[in-house]
Amino acid sequence: MTTHITPQLNHNGSSACDLIEPRLTATSLIDKLVNVLQQATPNARDYPGNATACTADREPHYDRIRALRDLQGQLIAEALAVQAQAQEGR
Repeated sequence: MTTHITPQLNHNGSSACDLIEPRLTATSLIDKLVNVLQQATPNARDYPGNATACTADREPHYDRIRALRDLQGQLIAEALAVQAQAQEGR
């Protein structure tokens, strides 16, 4: 599911920076989280004699990483949308 949240810049609202920075921080944290999760990728050595289970467990593991990357992409898109508004002078 792709959901974009795009606040509209206005004189009474948050600054572009206040809207962009938390999104960029979150994308950086997602990178760190994905790096740690990659260390937990199911490995055949942990499934002695059961390669089928290892392969089966890898799919939900990779699904988690894909979901995080999707979220990261959404956050970047939101930050870029806010930045575009700021450049337009809204």
